[in-house]
Amino acid sequence: MINKLAGLPANLLDSLTDVYLLVLDEDRRIVYANAAFVEHFGFGREDLLGQYCFDLVSPFTESDAASPEFCPTEVGPLYPHRTLLKRVIQGKQFIYEATFYPLEKEVEGQFRVGVFRDVTQRFNLEQELRQSYELERNLTQASIDGIIANDLEGNVLIFNQGASRILGYTPEEAIGKINVAQFYPPSEAHAIKELIYDPAYGGVGILENYETVALHKDGTSVPIWLSARPLTDGGEVRGIVGYFRDLRERKRLEEDLLRNERLVTLGKMVAHITHEIKSPLLVIGGFARQLERQADLSPKVQQRLQLIREEVERLEKFLSDLGSFTHITPTQKVPGDLLALIKEVTEMMADSFKERGVTFQLQAPGEVPTCLFDPGQIRQVLINLLKNALEAMDQGGLLTVGLEIQGDLLELTVTDTGQGIPPEHLQSLFTPFFSTKEGGSGLGLTICRGFIEQHGGEISITSTVGHGTTCLIRLP
Repeated sequence: MINKLAGLPANLLDSLTDVYLLVLDEDRRIVYANAAFVEHFGFGREDLLGQYCFDLVSPFTESDAASPEFCPTEVGPLYPHRTLLKRVIQGKQFIYEATFYPLEKEVEGQFRVGVFRDVTQRFNLEQELRQSYELERNLTQASIDGIIANDLEGNVLIFNQGASRILGYTPEEAIGKINVAQFYPPSEAHAIKELIYDPAYGGVGILENYETVALHKDGTSVPIWLSARPLTDGGEVRGIVGYFRDLRERKRLEEDLLRNERLVTLGKMVAHITHEIKSPLLVIGGFARQLERQADLSPKVQQRLQLIREEVERLEKFLSDLGSFTHITPTQKVPGDLLALIKEVTEMMADSFKERGVTFQLQAPGEVPTCLFDPGQIRQVLINLLKNALEAMDQGGLLTVGLEIQGDLLELTVTDTGQGIPPEHLQSLFTPFFSTKEGGSGLGLTICRGFIEQHGGEISITSTVGHGTTCLIRLP
């Protein structure tokens, strides 16, 4: 029978030790089972032949198919290609790959051959490989550092969430769509590739802790610390993997530390200078005010005395601002109503608005949640910003203070319709002693930034010449 069915001698099929064969006729009766099938599944061959296959007790516990059986439940194939069956023996799980397919057409009758293979070892290896890959993928995605891998042409192959956070692209935007050179300034990617093979940076084929700059999606520069290595396969270089750390926060802390060190040194100098200058200024200002009260002075003399007094007052204000700038007062946050503070300050300055011909409007919700802030510092910030806005609108205009809640942030805006600030001055507005106003100390905005940063917030300014300026403050 086996010769008629398969054209192969029975002893050849019985010699197969790792393939378990079962042949069914058109009525699904068993017409042949090779020796490996009989021995492995513990049947007697004489007990198998002529039986319906669905009468056999299945040793399988579960299956990728509908039912884990030896026998097809329908006229069609029992299992799709590579269906997996599971069997447990003495607590150990075995995996089989099962396939049923028809014999060649020239064989009389509609016979089907069931092929069962023990693929436990291969399945376990695949599982281990999948688990290893999943672990590696999770570790890559969980890294706070950016990880980018690219082929030798620069095409991005791996782009983790850390890289997404630092550079602003999503993995879907980067993988297979962006060349790695796009993440760096012109020619920097080529220079990095050369440095990987420079012994001065960790050894040939290694780049360690190289400080450079990457480009964010929005076009801004991001300082990074980069390490890179070639990806090899069989000794042949296939690509490059780079690990990089965002240095923006570290740079900010370094700048804050340097600024504070400078402030301490400057504070000592200011204290000495203030002590030496303040007394003479008091004497000069006092004599000028006494002389101004004399009735027999000529208009020319009165004008000069007024100028002396005004200059003395300007120097006294400058010394006061300088003292505020160099003396870092710890922020004392208390629960408060920011909207009420804004109304208090704007009402206090209402006469100044009228004198300048400025219309004031407040845009804010009816109620604002209580938040923590230092009333004295925020009051000074508001006064400085409102004075700046008034001075920018010497011909009158509209002054708007806005307050919005954006998630966990309070956004405060002060907008004027004044003359605006030239673009070349915007980058220097928070630089100490830089001022666009005649006679200005250049410390007002610097002091404001210091107070806002002590609150854990941010302050920024945008402006258009001829249209006005907006100052935006974000507070937690």
